Amino acid sequence: MSNWDISRLRLLMESLVSKDLKVRYKRSALGFGWFLLKPLFSMIVYYFVFTRILRFGGAIPHFSLFLLTGLLPWNFFSSSLSASTSSLLDNHRLIRSIYFPRMSLPVAEVLANLIHLVLALIVLEAVLIIFGHTPGLSIVLLIPAVLLFTVMAAGAGMILSIGNVFYRDVKQFVEVLLLAWFYASPIIYPLDSIGVNIIESPRLLQVLRFNPVAGFMEIMHSILYAGTWPAAWCWVSLSAWSAVFLIVGSAVFRKAEPVVVKEL
Repeated sequence: MSNWDISRLRLLMESLVSKDLKVRYKRSALGFGWFLLKPLFSMIVYYFVFTRILRFGGAIPHFSLFLLTGLLPWNFFSSSLSASTSSLLDNHRLIRSIYFPRMSLPVAEVLANLIHLVLALIVLEAVLIIFGHTPGLSIVLLIPAVLLFTVMAAGAGMILSIGNVFYRDVKQFVEVLLLAWFYASPIIYPLDSIGVNIIESPRLLQVLRFNPVAGFMEIMHSILYAGTWPAAWCWVSLSAWSAVFLIVGSAVFRKAEPVVVKEL
């Protein structure tokens, strides 16, 4: 492990991320466009459901844009967890053949999805400006927020990648978990970031705020959609959960890594 200095580790990560992107878009006509098209399609469905059927979306101006400010980062998070979960099994031959920091495999999956997120957010910001949602000074907080969220995804990915080696059911469990997690998160509805009262129960509001991704989603809605400064609780939640996932994920991975190699 000591032989792996910063420069070699950086080259390894660049190689893994590049390989992931090339494999993902091999023989794909739309390529990166799929990262935009999937949340765009979801936006159309949710927009119709929550403005024509349930109708609470009608209280939010440009509800479709509000949806995108949550759907794009959620797509990054869910894609990162799904890819990280199978990262060790998918690279079992590489793990058996040479030594390298295996932790880089789930992390590389997250970084590959981060590239998509950054490009998607650039497109989203341009669309928001066109519709009158000009960015405020709070836009400077977007980078640290995304970095903290990336750390959270990487930590969670480490835990899931280890679990999937020992129990193949983990991958199926993640799919179910992400579905429930989505609706429990302020992605298609706001908590308090834009001044629209959707959640009437104070107790339910507190429960939803405890959600690990709630703080980040509210930050995204505040910065991108509303152009305001996010509430303090959002930063406390995002920072705390990112630290928890990183510490626990690293500890679990380091402890299980020797056994994982034998299991593969």
